[in-house]
Amino acid sequence: MIDRLADRALDRTVGPPLPPVREDVAAFHASIPVVDLLVGTLLFRRAFDRRLQHGHVDLPRAREGGLDLAGFTIATRFPDARGLLSAPHFAALGITPWGRRSIDLVEAFVRRLEGWAAASGGRLVLARSRSDLDAVGRDGALRAFIGVQGGQAVGGDLRNVARLRALGVRMLGLAHVMDSPLAGSGSGRSAGSLTGFGREAVAEIEAQGILVDLAHASAATIRDAVPRLHRPFLVSHTGFTALAGGASRWRRYSPATRNIADAEARLVAEAGGLIGVTLAARLIGDATLDAVVRSFEHALELAGPAQVALGSDFDGALAMPFDVLGLPWITQGLLDAGLGRDVVAAVMGGNALRVLRA
Repeated sequence: MIDRLADRALDRTVGPPLPPVREDVAAFHASIPVVDLLVGTLLFRRAFDRRLQHGHVDLPRAREGGLDLAGFTIATRFPDARGLLSAPHFAALGITPWGRRSIDLVEAFVRRLEGWAAASGGRLVLARSRSDLDAVGRDGALRAFIGVQGGQAVGGDLRNVARLRALGVRMLGLAHVMDSPLAGSGSGRSAGSLTGFGREAVAEIEAQGILVDLAHASAATIRDAVPRLHRPFLVSHTGFTALAGGASRWRRYSPATRNIADAEARLVAEAGGLIGVTLAARLIGDATLDAVVRSFEHALELAGPAQVALGSDFDGALAMPFDVLGLPWITQGLLDAGLGRDVVAAVMGGNALRVLRA
């Protein structure tokens, strides 16, 4: 009950209706790999194969929207009541880990995703190798890779990084909506930089071949982490304070604390990091396609055409202008803004695939 109520209340679509895209755009959208770096669907659903009238992503809508590859994220702690409400929420989903550690919860969610894939009849495939990524967009299946948000999953033991890799985790966020043992979150109590343990963990994460994700990280963490990174890395999903930077009087989480500032975005891009643009209405300033396009244009201005991708945060407890069926509208909006087809193809999937293959 808790999971269903949260899904319906939080994962809403609030934008105005949009007309069908032009036929030439639909054909182009279908011809390119479309990658979304982060969706939160695992955290709100028991099943994925049925079309729903709520939420942002399910398997039928994902395929109809042309989505070819998505990062299914796992978070082990929510900020409410310092994370105390996380356990009842996960129990309502039927997620019952063997142990009490955060990494045990990650494993339980991974088994849930594996179950979805096994029951899908080949329509959902876990991408755990380069050959799996090479098949993206070629056979009509939706492929999934696994991401984790928050260094709580590492706990205080660097050996857990190797365990995460063994579970198939491809992307690991140092912080989420709360500070973690590794790093400060932009919306955390301290919003500090990397911890001493976090500096050790960053090296181990890269050694294990996992992508370091700086989404949600504080500005101090970003400035501390970027010079330490020697492999491809990313900010999987973010807005920009230059476009939406309002603060909240009541909550630490707000566009001001959640979005990335231009200075840090440039730092990430200059170091070769990939920036995923969120679609969350509050974080892009409005629930319209124009606001979505404006965010992508801002990212491209800061980072260049090779360093921008889509990181929607669909089903991430945030209202969106549209659900996954709206992905072709992004393609049309970017083309109508004057971007070339090669740039649009890179932003909608090519750049993300390059980084994930690294």
